[in-house]
Amino acid sequence: MEIIISKDFIMNVINQIVKINSSEFLRKIFNLSTKISFENDAIMIRVLLFKYYIRIFKIPEQLSGVLEFEHNLPLSIINKEKLPKNIFIDKKRLYVYIPENIITKNLKIEKFSFDRDIIILKLKN
Repeated sequence: MEIIISKDFIMNVINQIVKINSSEFLRKIFNLSTKISFENDAIMIRVLLFKYYIRIFKIPEQLSGVLEFEHNLPLSIINKEKLPKNIFIDKKRLYVYIPENIITKNLKIEKFSFDRDIIILKLKN
């Protein structure tokens, strides 16, 4: 089984985080100037003159567990209190927790990668 997540979906998620955490002026600048690309298993985010990345660091064997990413995001402008409960971010790492249930417990991750404008998640049971 393969799950594909588009660049547009990622952009919508980022826009929601910016919407929650910033002023109207910053949101407009972000929406007009942001470019996202997927390169070498990393999400590259360009905002005006700034370049940020989120890179795969550690992936669990099962679909449930903690996905760990490296990043250089500006933590000073991110309100950690307003992030979803399954996302934790610190100075150099971003953690996404996927809870265990009947489905996620029995699916194993075969491949997790960023390719062109999509995220590919290949699963095997």
